Amino acid sequence: MQPLELAQHYVAAGYPVFPCRAKPEDVSDPTTGEIETKHEKTPYTSNGLRGASKFTRIIQRWWSDNPDALVGVPTGAPSGFWVLDLDLKPGVADGHQWLEAMESANGPLPETKRAKTANGGTHIFFRHVHGVRNRGGLGSGVDVRGEGGYVVMPGSVMADGRHYKWVSEAEIADAPDWLLELVLPRQASSGPAQPFSYQSGTNDHYVNKAVDEELALLATSGQGGRGAQLNASAYALGQFVGAGALSRSEAEQALYGAAQANGVAQKDGERETWAKIRRGLDAGMRQPRQIPESDFQQDNTRLVDISRMIKNGLSKAQRVEPAEVAQEPAAVAAADPEPTNDEPPTEPAPPSPITATAFKWIDPSTLPRREFAYGSHFIRKYVSVTVSPGGLGKTSMSLAESLAMSSGRSLLGVKPPQRMRVWVFNAEDPRDEMERRIMAACIHYNLKPEDIEGHLFIDSGREQELVVAIEDKKAGVRIQAPIVEAVVEQIERNKIDVMIVDPFVSTHSVNENDNGAIDKVAKLWAQVADYTNCSIDIVHHLRKVADREATVEDARGAVSLIGAARSVRVLNRMTPEQATESGVPQEERFGYFSTTYGKSNLTAMSHKAEWRRLIGVPLGNGRGLTKPQDFAPVVTEWRWPSSEEVVGEVTGEQMAQIRSLVDNGQYKESPRAKNWAGGAIAYALGLDLDDEGNRRKAAALFKAFLKEGALVRVEEHDPVRREMGTFIRSQAA
Repeated sequence: MQPLELAQHYVAAGYPVFPCRAKPEDVSDPTTGEIETKHEKTPYTSNGLRGASKFTRIIQRWWSDNPDALVGVPTGAPSGFWVLDLDLKPGVADGHQWLEAMESANGPLPETKRAKTANGGTHIFFRHVHGVRNRGGLGSGVDVRGEGGYVVMPGSVMADGRHYKWVSEAEIADAPDWLLELVLPRQASSGPAQPFSYQSGTNDHYVNKAVDEELALLATSGQGGRGAQLNASAYALGQFVGAGALSRSEAEQALYGAAQANGVAQKDGERETWAKIRRGLDAGMRQPRQIPESDFQQDNTRLVDISRMIKNGLSKAQRVEPAEVAQEPAAVAAADPEPTNDEPPTEPAPPSPITATAFKWIDPSTLPRREFAYGSHFIRKYVSVTVSPGGLGKTSMSLAESLAMSSGRSLLGVKPPQRMRVWVFNAEDPRDEMERRIMAACIHYNLKPEDIEGHLFIDSGREQELVVAIEDKKAGVRIQAPIVEAVVEQIERNKIDVMIVDPFVSTHSVNENDNGAIDKVAKLWAQVADYTNCSIDIVHHLRKVADREATVEDARGAVSLIGAARSVRVLNRMTPEQATESGVPQEERFGYFSTTYGKSNLTAMSHKAEWRRLIGVPLGNGRGLTKPQDFAPVVTEWRWPSSEEVVGEVTGEQMAQIRSLVDNGQYKESPRAKNWAGGAIAYALGLDLDDEGNRRKAAALFKAFLKEGALVRVEEHDPVRREMGTFIRSQAA
């Protein structure tokens, strides 16, 4: 079976796959140009096992680029299994011997899938159990492939002919309890767990670093010294417990896990291992560790602390001469005499972390122009935000704008300055749905392959996750460095001019209502835009609003995202009133929406709405009456009808009747008047003014008639008031 067919075979079995190297390769870093050797079995995907996919087109592309690639499958929840990995390293370790000893003591493993690895080892497959993670050192030559790990699947062939093959293809079975007890993290069983807490003045950085190093030393200790190291490590952690910097329950669990990793727990048995841990902790607690003071105060937000900072700043300002005083050399010498023998030289003040920079006049004509990538919303080096309710057409609009930029054509009334490279990352929709919408737009706008290929990049969150920040319970917001680096790499490598991310909420897992957390995520995107000279548009959802048009303030969650953006636009569906005024049938108004700019820091703000219309375009992919063709939505430009167009909707006969009524009556301009001119228009068109929609339509027509000159204002004698008044007459009159 060819590698591509093998990958498709495992996808058909329900497993996500990704390509791995069949031999070591030297790879050039695209940024630095440095050569790095990638070992055999390492992933080709930039985000490793996280890039595993079940999508046919992605897999075909991967194996088209690397036809001989091995088939990798992530272990754990994505595949539904974990693997006991028995290595065979002659003269070093043989995991099979460990398994024989364990089966002799606990009973044999159940019949399950087994595979022989390229190096002569064995992979034993078990059903996924929550908590089984990827780890090494379960025993000598024994590793666990669980959450965060992967295996190369049978059928894969190395470049030198070594291969992976099935030894048993039985159904994947559950692991026995005795094996799970070794693999799963152990819950401490000695008394009630004490809450983990630090006392005032504890240096948590020092504690964390020291504990991590001690556990790493224990986990990697070899035969001959493992037992002694367990005693020493238990004593060391006991000192932290005695100092109140570590809970005993957490120390016990961490020590037992490290003892399992180096194999001493399996060698000495559970009872003896726990006894050593407890003895060591007891001894260490009797000699608490003296923890040095932290380099920074844990809580320095009190009013007294802030007052002290301000006083210190004022004191420093009085001691140090301001840089703004430009003195002549002689004056400087007089002000700063050489120290005499009687006066010890004054030590220079430490440099200030922040300094004020004096402004110098700049010729404004030499300042670089702002770079607007497309219209006034997409700006290089900045983040912009599109706020929209769900189901309105934001995805179709983003795709239409992307096609306009990538083709360099004015599809929506805005001409791009040149053809650009656009990357659309949609975290909600599957790839095939985006492809339907793109091709429908290409059909409608008569675009050809050469208009967009090489300039448009499309990715789906259903194939790969784009989560740049997560919430860590201990550290707070934590940036996903590999993801951020990969995004920057792709923008730089593909020379992306504009990136559209839809929606914002899918790019992070922090509290959406936490202004501080959202501010960090928003500023991260802004930094990416700045350093890559790219325009990044973030699509954000609206909270539910009542029967009114949404504004910037209705954006969901914290306002920090809006604050970090340089341009924010809001999409709103056409209201019933707007449909009446514009002449759009009520049943069709759901296909129309407006775009208004609620924030624009770099251009003049305008609340004038830009209108768009969604139309359905047939794709021609039907198969007879039983499988009709699909229609996909396409966003098009739509302009609010001008007064001339509104007047043109009225027939000549209706216009003649309106002229006759106003010329033979005493109609006035005010809608509060009894004889309002809109009443004459409503009568001629058969509109009932008791209906609010009809009243608005009559008002819109009256306004248009005045603007176009079909009706005019005239000063005449008012027979009721017996004074001059303003009346409405036809132009002919």
